[in-house]
Amino acid sequence: MYKVFIVEDEHLIRDTLRKQIVQLSENYPIAFSGEAGDGEMALASILDLQPDIILTDIKMPFMDGLTFAKEARKLLPWTRIIFISGFDDFSYAKGAIQVQADEYLLKPFKSSELENTIAKVVELLDRQKQAAAPKANSDAFLLDVKKNHFLNGLFKGELAISAAIKEVESFHRSIIGKKFTVLLATNQFNSAFEDYTHFSEYLNFLFNEDDTLLFSSVSSRFIKFLIFDSKKEAVLEKSYQIAHTLIHELEQTSQDDLAVAIGPVVDRLSEIPDSFEKAREMLGTYGYFRTEKIISYEDDMKEGELSPTHPFKMDLAKEISALTQDNSESLIQKLTQEQGSFERTRMIRFFILTELNGLVKKKQQTAAVAFPSQDSLTDLMSVSSDSKKYDQLLRSMIRYLIEVNIHPSMSKYQSVIHHAVAFINNNYTDPDISLNMVADELSLSPAHFSTIFSQSMGKTFIEYLTDQRVGLAKNLLKETNQKLSEIAFEIGYNDPNYFSFLFKKKQGISPKEYRQTH
Repeated sequence: MYKVFIVEDEHLIRDTLRKQIVQLSENYPIAFSGEAGDGEMALASILDLQPDIILTDIKMPFMDGLTFAKEARKLLPWTRIIFISGFDDFSYAKGAIQVQADEYLLKPFKSSELENTIAKVVELLDRQKQAAAPKANSDAFLLDVKKNHFLNGLFKGELAISAAIKEVESFHRSIIGKKFTVLLATNQFNSAFEDYTHFSEYLNFLFNEDDTLLFSSVSSRFIKFLIFDSKKEAVLEKSYQIAHTLIHELEQTSQDDLAVAIGPVVDRLSEIPDSFEKAREMLGTYGYFRTEKIISYEDDMKEGELSPTHPFKMDLAKEISALTQDNSESLIQKLTQEQGSFERTRMIRFFILTELNGLVKKKQQTAAVAFPSQDSLTDLMSVSSDSKKYDQLLRSMIRYLIEVNIHPSMSKYQSVIHHAVAFINNNYTDPDISLNMVADELSLSPAHFSTIFSQSMGKTFIEYLTDQRVGLAKNLLKETNQKLSEIAFEIGYNDPNYFSFLFKKKQGISPKEYRQTH
């Protein structure tokens, strides 16, 4: 199933296009995934939604369609782009050619024209994934073998620096004065040579023109990437973009569990083997100790929420991150057990409350609801001496901390996610809120924030934002007599029709039907 995203500043045209796409999905393997009113807002959404087909107007406010398409190509190299425009001008058509657009439709166009274009693009996407296998001795295969041999030598530290610099020039790349990281993905495409050739061709289509990386999928163990740039931030951003792309593509063509590991960013060629070893070790932990699909060494090295030296050898941040209000009782029972003598029990309780108090303080920095301050260690020690008071404070702290449920593997990001959630909860009715806006608030790149948020929360930024808006809409539908258009504007949607579409998609019934039944 290929996801379709619409970028159009005129909401009536956007509404018509959405309806046409939904109708075409009955006969073609496509699904409407989202829309935006300008290129800037669209960029913030497509990184989250990962569409396969983008329909975009050319003439739009803030960021025009050509600029948007160029940026979209960098983020999602596999995506097919269809331009729609009311301007029959050579300069626009020339721009469309430069960003490798698949079609240029002039408004007003007939529904049959859109259908023919969708059919063509679906066929192109199918061909990308089902291209005829080249012969085993083809130039493309030999080049991939050569790249794999080079990367193996570099990753194992078997190449002299001078030899590495000279050999990489044969691939039309330069690695002088760069910073490096190694990215590894589990390889599912070597059970048969035909599987490999299909996937290898697709990787070349996606990444072969990017002169900041080298890659190979010849190995039966890993898909290997060497990523390099003059700035560490650029290396990390490219790594997250590639990781998102690989997960998106691999999951569509494999039933196996897939993961990507990103090694540390290093400053020297001689340190690349260390980055490789770290990435390999991290990838080996997937399925045993980890469940997040994108594992980054740079993220692993971030300082956690708590000191690792608490005496009862329990990571409370991790324990609480896995809880809900419904299943918290087992942890509470564990934390209220007697620990031998009264003095030992009191000290264990004191350490527990101290650690919980640290988490509460961090959460209070961003949470909308405050918690009564517990700054006095004397007061905490006093509470620790009284079983009833200890039980009451323990329960209230845990209830407060599990308002936002975070995946255990991402517990190190509690303060980041609480900040993000608080910002979203305070601003979700703003029609201009976007993934980029929240990422800026957190001083993270969009790709990095998207990875952290989705793996921590179990849903994408767009899904969380939509849930918040639909939740408010449900209350307004039940408690007020406001018109649907007024509710749409109040919760952050400029287009009432899009609001109705999303509401029905989420709830299974239209807003009007929801109001009648509630």
